[in-house]
Amino acid sequence: MYTKIMPTTKSQLTHEDVTNLVVNEALTKISQLSGLSQQGAFALLAKQVNDNYPLNRTAKHTPTLDHNEFKFISGLFN
Repeated sequence: MYTKIMPTTKSQLTHEDVTNLVVNEALTKISQLSGLSQQGAFALLAKQVNDNYPLNRTAKHTPTLDHNEFKFISGLFN
């Protein structure tokens, strides 16, 4: 799926490299918290992104996580 990139210097990171590092870290954290495999964690992350940014903006969105769970999980990444 995603491979961890180990740059020799920070100046060698591109936008794509940074994105890959962030996604890999997010998948690892989601996997650890939920007990799912990396593929399961990716499916959850993809579903959340699709729910938050639907192609049809007129669709009604119901949050998957309540506010307290969201604050807890987002606090893990800060």
